[in-house]
Amino acid sequence: MRTEMKREWIVLADRAHAKIYTRHYVDGAMQQILMLEHPEARNFQHEEGTDRPGHSHGSASHHRFAYEDHADFPEQESEIFLHAVADEINEAAQQEEMDKVILVALPKTMAVIKSGLNTHTLSKVSGEYAKNLIGVPEHTLGDRIDKLQELK
Repeated sequence: MRTEMKREWIVLADRAHAKIYTRHYVDGAMQQILMLEHPEARNFQHEEGTDRPGHSHGSASHHRFAYEDHADFPEQESEIFLHAVADEINEAAQQEEMDKVILVALPKTMAVIKSGLNTHTLSKVSGEYAKNLIGVPEHTLGDRIDKLQELK
């Protein structure tokens, strides 16, 4: 027997992909409502024309040092992308498109997404799972999420 439950969003993310599903019933099928990709987040720094900075020797020692801090271009692009994912979630929460949000991402990715969520949206987060389920077949995803929630 299906019982009505609040509208739930399930957000799966990695550094360059995000899938957002909705589920309206406790044992109901999940329906993908949004897929975001940012392939530039996977590019190597030298492909973007920004190689690592040069090195030099210190005058007082024989140690080498970089002229400037090494900025990882893919990491920067990934953060921009993940903040855009957070913006999508914030907008949906503001428009009351969901009542609960479940976040599924590895810890570093999760931290970036959560840093972009406002307090209203954070109050709707009902679960956080440190897993990368982006590549999981859609027909098994509901069961995987349910098992994660049972372990809580």
